[in-house]
Amino acid sequence: MPVIAASYIGPALMPNRDALWEENELPLNADALVNEVMGQPMRRAGRFIKMVACGGLACLQKVSLDYLKGKKTGIFLATGLGNVDEILPFITEVFKHGGGFPSPNQFANSVSNAAAFVLARICEVTGTVLTISQEELSFESALWLAQSYLESGEIDLALVGGCDIFTPTVEEYRERVNLTCGNSRNMLPMGEGSSWLLLGKDEGKSIGDILAVEFGNKIIAPEDHSKNDNVLRHCEEIISAASLPDNQRNKENRILLPGFRINKAEADLWKQKGWSIEDYLPCCGIHSTAAAFGIARTLREKPSTLFVHYNYHDSGKQAFVVASTK
Repeated sequence: MPVIAASYIGPALMPNRDALWEENELPLNADALVNEVMGQPMRRAGRFIKMVACGGLACLQKVSLDYLKGKKTGIFLATGLGNVDEILPFITEVFKHGGGFPSPNQFANSVSNAAAFVLARICEVTGTVLTISQEELSFESALWLAQSYLESGEIDLALVGGCDIFTPTVEEYRERVNLTCGNSRNMLPMGEGSSWLLLGKDEGKSIGDILAVEFGNKIIAPEDHSKNDNVLRHCEEIISAASLPDNQRNKENRILLPGFRINKAEADLWKQKGWSIEDYLPCCGIHSTAAAFGIARTLREKPSTLFVHYNYHDSGKQAFVVASTK
């Protein structure tokens, strides 16, 4: 599936740029980001909605208005935790002793599909608008669903993104994502992001291609992952079957993007087979939809490359995305 455009925003809130940031300074004010991307403030919108809108719009700004005109576009927003900044105050107000009366803005912003709706309104999108939440596999699920809609002909373009925002404190945020020393890489800071891909059918306009989005339904214990090379072997089969230029088949141009559940032993297994390792997490921190950041960043920054993003749910369910860049 051709990727027409990509854009990524990490915790430094700078579109398509890597920047140093400190976990203890999060979350940064998103108003400067809104002004940079949208050119004007957003009223009555919480931080999550602002991040979603800026991320999606930054991606669409990579193509011309003429290209978008007349095409039916769908929006597929992936999020692991959703609009926590608005949902928690809303729930607290409603369920406090004696009952409370949240403001209309609190209620509107807490609705699960509110952010995707706001983005659709800003971009004047009239196609499918969905929010998908599957914890740390949310972005992969949204990407798979968007491909299904495109292949069925229900839409012409799919704007697919992943957004999760930092919610203090660090300890509570880690608990929400269910991170422990045993099920994720150690010493990586928490983060946030809003990163997006525009998928279509126009190969001539593409910056790369999504070759496969697949899930492994076999549940295996985390300690067995480093001994299991089935995913690597399956990826090699997909690559062999794909029509790729010779420079992308070269092992020197193959990159593994390891998700935050992937440990060093598993990454080393790929390295032994000739793959380079691109650890993007220091640039965006751990968050449920960090995969969107890593994939969008690679599509933009690594030309003539074949890459695999690999992660798995805490339960053991695997997910991987195979893609190539031009």
